Amino acid sequence: MMRPILILLALAALAACATNPQVEEGKQLIAKGSFEEGLAKLAQAARERPNDAKARNAYLTQREAIVVVYVREGDALRTFGDLDGAEASFRRALKLDPGSPAAQGGVDGIVRDRRHLAAVREAEAALKRGDLATAEARARAVLAENSSHRGARAVMKAVGEGRAREQTAAPALAGALARPITLEFRDAPIRSVFEVISRTAGINFVFDRDVRPDLRITIFVRGMPLDDVIRMMLATNQLARKVMNENSMLVYPNTPAKQREYQELVTRSFYLANADVKQTAAMIRSLVKTRDLFIDEKLNLLVMKDTADAVRYAEQLVATQDLGEPEVMLEVEVLEVASSLIREFGIRYPERINVGTLGGGISTATTTNTATTVTTAAPTPPPFVELPPKPWQWFVANPVFILNLRQSDGTVNLLANPRIRVKNRDKAKIHIGERVPVITTTSTANVGVSSSVQYLDTGLKLDVEPNVYLEDEVAMKVQLEVSSILEQLNISGTVAYRLGTRNTATTLRLRDGETQVLAGLISDEERSAAAKIPYLGDIPNTKHLFSSDTDQRTKTEIILLITPRVVRNLARPDTVAAQFHSGTDAAPGAPPLRVAATAPGALAIAPGTSAPVARPPLPGIPGAPPAAPGDSVELALTGPGQAAVGQEFVVTLALPARNEGANATVELAYDPTVLNAVGGQPAAPPAPGAPAPPDPGRALVAVTGAAVAGAPSVPTQVRFRVVANAPTTTAIRIESLTGTDAAGRPLLVTAPGALSLSIVGAQAR
Repeated sequence: MMRPILILLALAALAACATNPQVEEGKQLIAKGSFEEGLAKLAQAARERPNDAKARNAYLTQREAIVVVYVREGDALRTFGDLDGAEASFRRALKLDPGSPAAQGGVDGIVRDRRHLAAVREAEAALKRGDLATAEARARAVLAENSSHRGARAVMKAVGEGRAREQTAAPALAGALARPITLEFRDAPIRSVFEVISRTAGINFVFDRDVRPDLRITIFVRGMPLDDVIRMMLATNQLARKVMNENSMLVYPNTPAKQREYQELVTRSFYLANADVKQTAAMIRSLVKTRDLFIDEKLNLLVMKDTADAVRYAEQLVATQDLGEPEVMLEVEVLEVASSLIREFGIRYPERINVGTLGGGISTATTTNTATTVTTAAPTPPPFVELPPKPWQWFVANPVFILNLRQSDGTVNLLANPRIRVKNRDKAKIHIGERVPVITTTSTANVGVSSSVQYLDTGLKLDVEPNVYLEDEVAMKVQLEVSSILEQLNISGTVAYRLGTRNTATTLRLRDGETQVLAGLISDEERSAAAKIPYLGDIPNTKHLFSSDTDQRTKTEIILLITPRVVRNLARPDTVAAQFHSGTDAAPGAPPLRVAATAPGALAIAPGTSAPVARPPLPGIPGAPPAAPGDSVELALTGPGQAAVGQEFVVTLALPARNEGANATVELAYDPTVLNAVGGQPAAPPAPGAPAPPDPGRALVAVTGAAVAGAPSVPTQVRFRVVANAPTTTAIRIESLTGTDAAGRPLLVTAPGALSLSIVGAQAR
């Protein structure tokens, strides 16, 4: 791309050289594009003739020009990211001039760019792994040498956003909240219910000191996700929570004072591209109820500080408003069609006949130093002078009469075809014509006379205000005025004009690309005049012999054609739904309080068997009184202390004998890589509507007490198989535990310790 410039520089440098065979040959090679060969010829000529200054100057000038062009080509390729091509250009320049600092600097820059590129790629890979520290270190090393490196700046931006997400992200609870739970409490202390949940799900609860200890709750839920249960309990008792880590949460009263203490705030900056920052701030204040807002009209920047839920809600609102305004291109054609007809027919006679005498005029002249006055006297003789007889002379115009036979037709077409692009709901103005000055003189007593100049617009004036609809239709308010000067008037020293004007105003709605014609602004003028001899020109049959008639007709029409072309319409945001959740009036943007339509099913192991079956619903008696405080039973968990690889063994769970009709639901937890419940998770997926199988490493067991008073309790046996391949140690523990008595009232069941088990090799059986 630089070779034409190089050829011109070479020709200009060699034009001043004296005729030398080698110089001429080198010039011809350079003109053909063989720069290195031509420059070699010039170098040879300079060496063979060291005293030839012209040959040496030609060589040095041409070498400098070629090196400059190669360096510029390398810089351009380096800017576009073609490092290999840029290095090749710099190397060619160094080959011609090894001491060129520009070429050597270009080669050093290529080496540095490649090192920077490798560092940026390492930083991007670290970003993908989530290693923000490594990514930041690599990017900072690049920016220390090149502060404007785009790749490093992009990495630093991504690191900053990642750190901001880490700092503002709320801790998430463990997956235990997704498991179903069954609770049946009537007018029970809320702290006792949270204690049961803590033992069942392994979640720690910390209560604020202002949470009332006498707060009681009534709740009956079966198979509901634990997270939904906790949220519902908090919402119905005016409590709120703050997650501290994956298994701990703080419970506090949901009051404004406590919200200010515990709710964490985030700050978000919105750089608006299209929306007005004042209108956006008013919308956020009205809908999100945010008080801490800052706007910068110069940068069109909006900064808000609120809770994370409120900020997310504001982001959705801004996304629905910060949209590019529609624009439309108006193609306007204005035509003024004028036609004129002038017809003259008849004989035109002279208007007067002069009669006089020859030599009868006397004239005198008076001359002054400032002006000359000429006075013509009447043809009367001076007094007391006898006039000799003079002959009278009659003369008429030459020719005696004129025969008028003329017809003139004219057609004028004035065309204006402007195109103007206008934003939605803004007014576009078009004026094609002149601005005529009108001078107004004002006289004021004891002051003097003052003049002012105002300009009057004449010609074509068109005002259009479009309104672009979502269906690519454009409604327009159109005002058209065409004016012209008919006469200039001078009234008491003031210049005024008499104007002729035609105007129209309308509102229309067109589709994109549809052309509308506005016509009918017609001016039709007819004039007739006759020059005739009195009386003779009125004779009906011979009037054309003594008269000349002139007929004139002028007709003009204004036609307007307007075509809208929608350049950009309003694009609905595809990242935000037209309707989205906005929280409550007290907590804008908060997630909705919902309960899963169908909670995950649970499997239980029937007493005395090892096959998983659907857990039966716990019996209950509506309206039964709650269990007395302090009523509790202890579950018994027994099993062997040692098992061999591949061996099966039985674990027994039982309630005390005195609990007739009591039921307990136990969730056993074990290591699925060591043990497996025989007949556990089915291989095929469950049928539609059937309860889902438990997670691997979990077994839900239903334990029942004695059927009648005095009868022994029926133990529940769970059979396990050792699936480990090597000796190890493991444990079977109770993950969650709930119970009811014979009347269906909640029964506090305490869990025993974990069952430890040693796995030995098969030879140790």
